[in-house]
Parts: sequence; C-alpha cells; structure tokens
Amino acid sequence: MQKQVLIAGGGIGGLAAALGSSRAGWEVRLFERAAEFTEVGAGVQIGPNVVRRLQAWGLQGALQAVAAFPERLQVRSALTGAELAALRLGNTAIERYGAAYATIHRADLHGLLLDALRERTGVHLNLGHSIVHHAQDGGVVTVRVARHGPGSDSEGGAQDLLIEGDALIGADGLRSGTRMRLLGETPTRVSGHLAYRAVVRQDALPQALRSQQVTAWLGPRLHVVQYPLRRGELLNVVAIRHGQPPADLDSWDHGANAADLEAALARTCTPLQDLIRAVPQAGSGWRLWPLLDRPPVAGPQEMAQGVVALLGDAAHPM
Repeated sequence: MQKQVLIAGGGIGGLAAALGSSRAGWEVRLFERAAEFTEVGAGVQIGPNVVRRLQAWGLQGALQAVAAFPERLQVRSALTGAELAALRLGNTAIERYGAAYATIHRADLHGLLLDALRERTGVHLNLGHSIVHHAQDGGVVTVRVARHGPGSDSEGGAQDLLIEGDALIGADGLRSGTRMRLLGETPTRVSGHLAYRAVVRQDALPQALRSQQVTAWLGPRLHVVQYPLRRGELLNVVAIRHGQPPADLDSWDHGANAADLEAALARTCTPLQDLIRAVPQAGSGWRLWPLLDRPPVAGPQEMAQGVVALLGDAAHPM
C-alpha cells in the first residue's frame, strides 16, 4: 500500500518536503494553520546544491523565470568600502558544482513549489488546519488536527480530526509545536541581532547604486548584504546590527527604523550610507526583524525520533 507522510507547516521547507515525498511515491497530507499560502520575508540565496534539487524536480524553467543568477560575490569593508575578497559565480559555479548560484525572492520560491504540488495527484493541502498533538506507536504516527477560521472551535472539540500516517515532518517554524512535543518546552533566545530588510526596484535607484552581484559589507557589530532578485529587477538589502529588540513589536513603528539604522551605520563608508538612505525612497521602506534562535541541537536524536522528524527552523533556526 502507498505510504502517507503528514507535514506540519506550509512554508518553503514544508512545501519542499511535500514535493520530494510525492515524487518518491508517498501520499502527502500537509496542514497549514494560515487561511492562505503566503511567504513572509524578502530574498534568499540558494547554492548549487539547492538548484540541482530544483532541477531534478523539473523546476529549472520555473526557477529561470523568477530568479537572478549573479556573476560575482564580493566582500567589502563597511568602513572603507575596500574590496576584501571576491568569488566568481555564474558559469564558474556551473562548471565547478554542476549548477548555478541563484538569488530569489522567498515568495517566488514558495510559489514555484506550490504550483508544482498543485499539479500532482495524491497531495492534499489543508489550509486553516494545524496539528495540535501527535503520538507514534509501532511505526505509525497519529495526529490530532484542529481546524481554524470562521465557525471552528480553536480550543478543539467537534472540529478536531484524528489522522494516521507513516511519518510526520514538523516544518512548523521557530515556535514548532512538533518540536515541543518531541523535545519538551525550550524557550527561544534573543540573539542580540536586529535585521532590517528591504526590497527595492533597481530602476528607482540611482545608477551608481544598482547592482547585479552579491555584496556583503562587513563592519564592527554590523554587516549588510545586497543582491538582485526577480531577474535582476529588484534589489534585496539586509542590514544586521547588534542591539536589543523593542519591547512590543506589535505596536512598533517600523517606519521609524530608518533613523535607527542610519545612526548605527554613521561611521561606515559613503557608498554604503548612500544605499541605506536610498531604500525608503526607492521602495516601501525597512522592516525590522529581531533574530531569535535556539541552542544548537545536541545530536541526531533531536532531529528525528522514530517516524517523526524536524525540518528547517523547527530543527535548527539560524
């Protein structure tokens, strides 16, 4: 009989696990708490190992349509602007590793995985549902699934379902319920790093600030990374500095972050400061993300136990 994998979470990791499982011949039931599939964040760099996997899944064309493929990665001093190191990408990466180095908007990567899944039979994508309990016995895992949204009882009850599977993958993020049930309650840690993220249209930037390569600016207690997205039409900028997050992010005025960031970069070189100042005018402005993590996993027993495994931020947040 066909085996069935249950997946908690419909982010990039959960969708990738679903697609890989489906292509391996498993039936897939994925449960995502949100009412619709969305991907929060900005850009992500994907190395040749990831690109090779997407190619094996038949997604080279879809990737080519939405990603950028930088020819070069450079590291520069944030204080002086001097180039510290450089790495050739483009054809060099293809020749050396068998696939390209790509940069892509997280929403675009999420979207191409979702489109591929919707074309496959035996894949059941359940929005507005979350796995609230699991138990395994004799190679079978049973989950209790709660339905969310209008008319549902978020505390459980009549809306809950019991579903059996042959494996469970917890791809349910930093505050993973699967992880908590597997390893016990462990609080997240404030990393002491604040990430300011922005995506801007390249044609809205001055010519001197446009770029089709990856640049990492390194400075004391801060670094900034920039790279192209969406065929090079967009520029992703992430600035990370040491600092404590505001007490209440829900009421935090994200629009006010530009002044804080400019103050933190006051000693950096002119080209970097010009880029940071251009972001609010060329795009929708900065968004603040305090970075949280957990203690490193102690070993493989914290990644998988029996037929239950953790994936992505549920296992090893960065």
